[in-house]
Amino acid sequence: MISDVTVKDAENKGLGVFALRDFTKDEFLFRRRYGRVVAKRDIERLSEEDQRHLCELDWETSAVLLSPGCYLNHSCDPNAMRKGVNVYAWKGIKQGEEITIDYRLNAFDDGRYECLCGSANCPGYMINSFFALSQEQQRVYLPYTPKFIREEYHRRNRSPLS
Repeated sequence: MISDVTVKDAENKGLGVFALRDFTKDEFLFRRRYGRVVAKRDIERLSEEDQRHLCELDWETSAVLLSPGCYLNHSCDPNAMRKGVNVYAWKGIKQGEEITIDYRLNAFDDGRYECLCGSANCPGYMINSFFALSQEQQRVYLPYTPKFIREEYHRRNRSPLS
């Protein structure tokens, strides 16, 4: 049971995940759960709601996320980071604060979307790809990316796998 976070209205972003207590940097927040795994070719058969809550697992499959993880909103300056299915505080999070992640961590479709995060460093849009991030941001995020993104990063940078 997930008892330290809640899902509630996040204004113009729809629903969001909010802290019910303070969290310290690197503290475990909760485990994201999958409803089901679908092949890329079958995504269009999903309901619109399920399509809104997808997480890429590799180049060919995605998972439909369940609550509360499916309501984590994107931020260009996130306060949480996921590693596999676990979500951790990337920085201190205060009680009542919205918990956000950077969607680009495992994204690769290069779609351009309006960004509503409101962060100081937000350009107002997001290119939905890890590889659209700056080289520095890629290096910072790399340890938290899924294996398929790390492999592609090393292939593109011709560096040995770590």
